[in-house]
Amino acid sequence: MAENLAKVEISKDGEIYYAKIILPNGDVVTLENEDFEEVLEQIANDLQDRYGS
Repeated sequence: MAENLAKVEISKDGEIYYAKIILPNGDVVTLENEDFEEVLEQIANDLQDRYGS
């Protein structure tokens, strides 16, 4: 069975995108950016820092 590394929620309020990365231990990382691609890159970078080899 696959290990759950994180859940990601993305929302938009006006011109700002918000991302919540919910980790298995309950920690929540919140990111925000005006550019959708940049918020996706921030998510990828955070997860790479945590789990990259």
